Amino acid sequence: MIDTAFTLDGAAIAVDAAAAPILADALSGPCGCSGVRVACDHGACGACMVLVDGVPATSCSTLTATVAGRAVTTVAGLRPAQGPPSAVQRAFVEGAAFQCGMCTPGMVLLAEALLDRNPAPERAEVRAWMGANVCRCTGYRAIEDAVLRAAALRSGEEEAPPRSWRPEEAAKVTGTAFFTTDVTVPGLLEAKILRSPHAHARIRAIHTAAAARLPGVVAVVTGADLADLAEPCYGLWVKDQPVIAQDKVRHVGDPVAAVAARDAATALAALALIEVEYEPLPAVATVEEALAPGAPLLFEAPSAGRLGPHGAGVTSLKEPEPNVLYEFRHRMGDVDAVFATADHVFCDSFDFSRMSHACLESIVTIARPMGEGFELWSSNQDPFFLRQDLSDIFGLPEHLIRIHTLHLGSAFGLKSYCKLEPLTVLLARKAGRPVRLALTMDEGFLTLSQHAARLQLQTAVAADGRLLARRSLIHLDAGAYADGSALVADKVGYRVGGPYLWEALDNRALAVRTNTVPAGSYRGFGGTQAAFASESQLDMIARRLGLDPVALRLRNLLPPGVPYRPGDSAIDSDLHAGLEAVAARIGWGRREPPRAPHLARGKGIAIGFKDAGGQGRFAQAQVKVVGDGRAIISCATVDMGQGASEAFRRIVAEVLKMSPANVSRAEVDTDQTAFDQGTHASSATAVTGEAVRRAAEAVRGRILAFAAGQLDVPADALDYRDGAVRHGNESVPLKDLVRGYYGGLGAEFTGQGEIKIETCKEAALFAQIVYWMPNWVGVEVEVDMETGKVALLHLVSAADAGRALVPEAVRGQIEGASMQAVGQTLFEQLVFDGTELLTDTPQRYRMPLSTDLPERFESVIFEQGMGRGPFGAKGVGEAGILGVSSAIANAIEDAVGVRLTALPFTPDKVLAALDAKALDEAGSGPVAV
Repeated sequence: MIDTAFTLDGAAIAVDAAAAPILADALSGPCGCSGVRVACDHGACGACMVLVDGVPATSCSTLTATVAGRAVTTVAGLRPAQGPPSAVQRAFVEGAAFQCGMCTPGMVLLAEALLDRNPAPERAEVRAWMGANVCRCTGYRAIEDAVLRAAALRSGEEEAPPRSWRPEEAAKVTGTAFFTTDVTVPGLLEAKILRSPHAHARIRAIHTAAAARLPGVVAVVTGADLADLAEPCYGLWVKDQPVIAQDKVRHVGDPVAAVAARDAATALAALALIEVEYEPLPAVATVEEALAPGAPLLFEAPSAGRLGPHGAGVTSLKEPEPNVLYEFRHRMGDVDAVFATADHVFCDSFDFSRMSHACLESIVTIARPMGEGFELWSSNQDPFFLRQDLSDIFGLPEHLIRIHTLHLGSAFGLKSYCKLEPLTVLLARKAGRPVRLALTMDEGFLTLSQHAARLQLQTAVAADGRLLARRSLIHLDAGAYADGSALVADKVGYRVGGPYLWEALDNRALAVRTNTVPAGSYRGFGGTQAAFASESQLDMIARRLGLDPVALRLRNLLPPGVPYRPGDSAIDSDLHAGLEAVAARIGWGRREPPRAPHLARGKGIAIGFKDAGGQGRFAQAQVKVVGDGRAIISCATVDMGQGASEAFRRIVAEVLKMSPANVSRAEVDTDQTAFDQGTHASSATAVTGEAVRRAAEAVRGRILAFAAGQLDVPADALDYRDGAVRHGNESVPLKDLVRGYYGGLGAEFTGQGEIKIETCKEAALFAQIVYWMPNWVGVEVEVDMETGKVALLHLVSAADAGRALVPEAVRGQIEGASMQAVGQTLFEQLVFDGTELLTDTPQRYRMPLSTDLPERFESVIFEQGMGRGPFGAKGVGEAGILGVSSAIANAIEDAVGVRLTALPFTPDKVLAALDAKALDEAGSGPVAV
């Protein structure tokens, strides 16, 4: 053994470079550095960044031997034991310059390196420098602000106000163990998956004997191991995805075999020894191919499962025709009659692209056998739903399954519902030992994606611009397996009318299977596809009729208090006020001159819109006040950076009249935590938050009732504030009353709260919508007519938070979602060559960077106070992604007179549209491409 000696965070250390040749492995392994976050494994994202002699380096692409004799600094080295944090760390906490926290250690170190070189950078230099690292959550603007703030703190120009850090804040900026990937248990094995190289093939045989004999291999599983399972397939509503491939593979990357071994290297070596005999089958790469007569079938027989309930005006069908896994149809009024009397009918088609979630923390699961049952740690958004699925799959009662969920390193829907947890459990049960299955980011690209879609809209309009009726046909590319596709079809079909008044609607959405990566929940699911098509067509209609696009929207918008559709809940935002405010911010109606002759400027407006809060949701919460008067919240909302924990703290603090610093949050554990149906549909604040508020009110009532008995005064004469009971001018600490009655052993007070959104047959989705989520977007672009490049000069993205309980988190959610939409609009997409995914690594898949920020970027928080959540609050987590794409499309047409209808709007598409326009002999107007 030849040790490599270097200095790590100021201390001399030596490691065996042969055993850990990659620096990231050496740091996270023998060195025990929890703050070195390996996310992409390609040196592309910067999450694993360290400083080597003060120079930023991605440790996942640095050889351990190359740091011999040098100084390596991780984020832990910025704050010595018991010492103060660095100025950058303080500024990141103050400015909420992080969300999930996976990228934060690398971002902090990158900022430190910049300020060491230039103590007073300009914003443009910060933007360029920080563009070396990826943040999937924040939208970068808060990071920029934090770096500039840190420069001021370092120079002494500004002082940092003293305040205590929340546990998650400290963990994120110091790299403390925090995520599922940090969990370890005795005897832990590492698992790896063998994946299919074919898009469609029969499995004739799998030979695993050589792999099983490899020293260090403990278990190998294949489809043959599913024979004893009660239910070998999973999926939301349509259960068609096997725990591991059985008779067929249906997309490149489909899991075929899995190995659990003493370490990851041994597991990978074992995979190389497995031989699979395939019989390749014809494959369908696109929706058009899948629907063609005589197309190859992904499934020869119906899948298990059943559909969710629906209400008035809706019909839904499970697997109604070959390769169609689900159909949703919503009808209102007499569409044919309205179309027959309309002054105008416009028909347009739109193509929505497909993105990867590309979370910096991919899917991670640890499973440990426990008697007849098992215990899990999983990066999953829905621990109770997952427990139910696992109960069905393994035929076990739910109380024998225990699931822990820590903070998630982002999710965006990737970690919704059941994913690879059943496979991890299968390995652990066969091995009789704990197993960890941690996907790489490359594997994440092959696991789940967003739905690509083609949306064909026929819209009937009166001569004066009144919207009359819409008929739509929507095809979603669901990939190989259902996952959440049925629910996405529901949402896109119901939302495609947008926030407007219609006399009649007939919207039909089909989820179609193809031999590509499965598609499922993605931030704003259904709403993104619907808003892009609907808001693009509205602008096209306005321009065809010679109407102002803002005026057209104002004429047709639903006012507050009017039901979205018959039987549904009322609009709870002032959509007119929001639109007018955003239009004013971008100077609607004024045209600025371009900055060069080959450039053209234009402005666009859009209103993204979706239902939020989930369907018929149920959530419980518990709040307990301990003997010293402080509070602890128990609820199952999973914090993935959206600020849910802080929102709950502030809700409880407001009810109990104490500082949020005196309120903590318990970890999620299905054996201990109050029940919740899952963390999706932006439901945390409005639904679970209301359950938390009710629990806080209940515990407050118990405290006052107890104090009334001790003080011999009526409860309504008392107040509880700052951990003390007050009566007139007298104040008695709760702990004194507790100890006086219960003795030195103390006591606790517990309050329970729950909320159920009732079902309703008159509502299309069988329950009235909890709240409505608008996204008003205004954008100014500059189009280079020589290169086709679209530059964002000004982006305004606004959302209605009802009441912003945590304004800094609301800002972060709007900006982060908006930048994801910017990426999808201009460059980000999964690219397939037939059924083969080409953008299958983070080096090939282009994600937004800080250098992609608009020149001016405004996030606007409206607090219109009409929300159903606590104190009038609403969620905004998905809002910012909804309206950006259509607003940019509208601005491009305003600038150069061409209409782009297929995302993303890459320079080649812009140039093609400009060329088509130039060849249009009649010069009759915009050309759609």
